[in-house]
Amino acid sequence: MLLFIVSSLIFGSALAQTQDSLKTANVPAEGTPILIELIAGNKGSAFELIATKQFSPGSKFGFFNVSSFDGDYKKVNQNSDFLSQSYLTVEVWRDISLVAGLSAIGSSTTPLTVRPTAGLQYLLAGRDFVVLVLPRFDLTQTYNFETFALLEYKPMLSKKWGIYSRVEGLYNYNTKLGFHEISSIYLRLGLSYNNFQFGAGTNLDFYGPNNQNASNVGLFIKTDLF
Repeated sequence: MLLFIVSSLIFGSALAQTQDSLKTANVPAEGTPILIELIAGNKGSAFELIATKQFSPGSKFGFFNVSSFDGDYKKVNQNSDFLSQSYLTVEVWRDISLVAGLSAIGSSTTPLTVRPTAGLQYLLAGRDFVVLVLPRFDLTQTYNFETFALLEYKPMLSKKWGIYSRVEGLYNYNTKLGFHEISSIYLRLGLSYNNFQFGAGTNLDFYGPNNQNASNVGLFIKTDLF
């Protein structure tokens, strides 16, 4: 499990493919960047990393990872949540890829669970935007169905400065027991300077069949790594 977590952080999570693979004329030569972000809010702090990379320029095979960790500010009985999904990807048609790998989830109150999972990835990226949609299905245990989606818009105001915005959502449904397990909506709005972004953000999470809500509002800082 330690090897899985370490490899997830090394190979990473945000959005990246080569210019040829994306088939998008205005993608920068370095490809789409890896997203690494930290948000400090009124309830706690959260870390997120998202990446998708091809194994070599022009290759149809690649790697995708999304990892997140969040916890509150309590000195004792602190609540925390961990999520990491790692996939091998193979492009089957333009911006659509088949994905298969492992999903790991755990918290301070539940043991870490690892499940094999498979699905599809749609990725479209340009210099000013990223669109990512990833529906997947767990292949064992409760056979959860999940959809992860991200829309990032970052128009430039000058050579170094720009506007940064992102909407990110997740919905997970337990098909064996027939109820909503977890969903989330993350919103970001701020400025960018070179490869850094910063501003205001909110994380809205909903748990269980009764949609128990947990919110965190604060400031974020993010960097893009190529």
